[in-house]
Amino acid sequence: MLYFASLAVPALAAVFLVPVSVRALGASRFGLLALAWALAEGSGMFDLGLSRATVRFVADATVTGQHRVREVVLASIFSQAAMGCVGGVLVFLAAPLLVHHVFKIPLATQPEAIAMFRVLSLHVPVIITLNALRAALEGAQRFDISTALRIPGSLASVVIPAVIAPAGGSLGMILWVLLGARVALLAVSVQFVKRVLLPEGWVLPSDLRTLREMLGYSGWVAVSAAVGPILGNFDRVTVGSIIGSAALGYYSGAAEAANRFGLIPVTAFSAMLPALAATHTSEGRDRSLAVTRAARRQLCALFFPLCFGLFVFGPALLGVWLGPDFARAAGPAFRILSVGIFLSGLAVLPLALLYGAGRPDLPAKINLVQTAVHIPLTILLVRAFGLTGAAIPVAIRCAEDLIAYEWASRRAVGRYAVGTEDRGLERRFWLPAIILAATFALGLSLLRGSAPSAAIAIALAGLAVYSWLCLSRVLSHRERRAWMGLLLVARRAL
Repeated sequence: MLYFASLAVPALAAVFLVPVSVRALGASRFGLLALAWALAEGSGMFDLGLSRATVRFVADATVTGQHRVREVVLASIFSQAAMGCVGGVLVFLAAPLLVHHVFKIPLATQPEAIAMFRVLSLHVPVIITLNALRAALEGAQRFDISTALRIPGSLASVVIPAVIAPAGGSLGMILWVLLGARVALLAVSVQFVKRVLLPEGWVLPSDLRTLREMLGYSGWVAVSAAVGPILGNFDRVTVGSIIGSAALGYYSGAAEAANRFGLIPVTAFSAMLPALAATHTSEGRDRSLAVTRAARRQLCALFFPLCFGLFVFGPALLGVWLGPDFARAAGPAFRILSVGIFLSGLAVLPLALLYGAGRPDLPAKINLVQTAVHIPLTILLVRAFGLTGAAIPVAIRCAEDLIAYEWASRRAVGRYAVGTEDRGLERRFWLPAIILAATFALGLSLLRGSAPSAAIAIALAGLAVYSWLCLSRVLSHRERRAWMGLLLVARRAL
């Protein structure tokens, strides 16, 4: 719940603030800003996979003792800060190349784009160091502190453009102010990590053995960290380089909207990874398999109505949020992306199981094959079908992730321990899913017939029936008690 809050609060702010930035910047310049966001997210490729390694090693070290935790945290933060500096220099030097040769940017905005990329290069070491600090806290399962640190950083990414762009500020000015906010957050994060995990203060690691152990684990994680951002953002890069920055603005609006609904599975992955870090014994393995099985059923029940609602009503929602131009240009792509979001959401559970079991090599090998296939496929489909063609390979890749990670986890860890109760609960999911699909389809037909009030009423009624059936038929008695307990805790907190 804490991790979800750290993602949901900025997402809720984006609902109101992103349209302000779009209107102030226009589709073309907003496309450049979206490209800066994508490159900032992709800067994680420079951390050599140590962020996820840090979560696993800190979680394991909390059992070993404080000295081991200290060595892991120090090795992680110093090494990632150094790699962030290297990445920042590379982005700074590549700025003219990106603007003049990689992306299709109008001549009038090219100087502003170069300035934007050069300021972005200063963000890279700050972002990677922040990720290292948060990974250390999450490995120790201090989600209370990591949540408090994540929310202001994520809010700044949407609040600052919405304030500066209407005042006439340039893209470079937006990124300068955002850099100041991130540096301030970095200083606060350093103090929290020192207080919680490094009470003896900041010193260099006593030796390099811990870093070598982490690099031994993170070697394959580094491959995924390098190719993951390429796979995750290549659709936007291709749209920007082939169609242009204006089309990228439309597509990025749809992609940002769809990705906001991926917060739930991302939450599940981040919360489960420390808990699944120990599968060395047969008892730990069986527990991890049982937890993953139950989480998959609950995530499917919770995530299906969101993604199916996006598929049915997505273009209309996009039009209300960003305007009719976005709905016309990117509505079909939005529907395809909603399918991909659902499939990728289910894929995070076997992925967490693989990382927790110490098998990061399998996801990395899968990602390498996907990179070789999807780079030419994305270019081909974007040239042929435009924005819709950019979304198709995303959905295909998400389906591949689910199938391949599931297969790999069964080979590396074992099959889920499926009991009679589990089979019965999973089979019961089909009835509420069919009811929800039927009511949403009826609501869409009424919406197209200019009866929005009736469409909303029917969709909400179908969602209510679906929720009651899932709670009473799909979840086990223990799971119902756990969910009701969480709701009571949330109610008391509010």
